[in-house]
Amino acid sequence: MVWRKNVDPIIKGYLDLQIKETTKFKEAYSKAKNKPNAQLWIAIANMTKHIFNLELKIKYLEGTIKDLNERFLLSTEKKQEDILKELKKEVKKTKNIKKTVKKEKRKGSLKKTLRRF
Repeated sequence: MVWRKNVDPIIKGYLDLQIKETTKFKEAYSKAKNKPNAQLWIAIANMTKHIFNLELKIKYLEGTIKDLNERFLLSTEKKQEDILKELKKEVKKTKNIKKTVKKEKRKGSLKKTLRRF
């Protein structure tokens, strides 16, 4: 087959693979009236099957990525809620510290403290 030698090297490997896969059904296309045409249809069927399998895999991967994204967003939201809770606790502690400092200041005046010295 001289024509196969003139095929672009980029697709030559794919062509050889399709021819090899198609020859597995030689018994089927050899019974056809137009054998070359039947062989082409078998190659098309093989490629369609391959595309269908790839589409299934892509849909599965898309679903998995979507699920992971949703889980990530949920975990991020939880973290934000936790951070807000921690900030609120810190604000309460700061308010308590200010109250304590104010109470300590009220215990004695500066004049009385200086008289002791």
